[in-house]
Amino acid sequence: MSGNGIDPQWEPVTGRLPAGQFEIGKDGAGLLVVGFDGSGPSRNALAYAAGLARRDDAALLIAFVESLNTASLWFFAGSPIIPDSGADLAEELRDELRGAGVRWRFVSLRGDPARALESLASTHMADGIVVGRSRSPWRGSVAAHLAKRAHRTVLVVP
Repeated sequence: MSGNGIDPQWEPVTGRLPAGQFEIGKDGAGLLVVGFDGSGPSRNALAYAAGLARRDDAALLIAFVESLNTASLWFFAGSPIIPDSGADLAEELRDELRGAGVRWRFVSLRGDPARALESLASTHMADGIVVGRSRSPWRGSVAAHLAKRAHRTVLVVP
């Protein structure tokens, strides 16, 4: 994980209890993982998650997952060259979330998006995962994979 784009207001939180203790059955969300790639559906998911986090006094863990199977992976002399998309998105997030009144952190990962988001949510004991609806006919829907595999609430925003 890369800590690019950490908002100064971010505090690592797990649930809402002091000292980062986890509570089962608490009222409202404490931490939401949001899949974000800069697309329209991911921006809708971010807006929805930010509103939910503001109302529940929760934090957002926003993740960009670079799939190693995408066209953005280029090879030069046998070694992969991956554009610095994560750094570009971190700057966009600062602009989009300015004044939203929520604590957030951005991480950039590589791998299968559905598995990476679920693993991130599991590691940080997040209450849910928020993703945008995929409109791509070229690859499987991250939302559909999460709905089948995830061990927590998955919100799919159109």
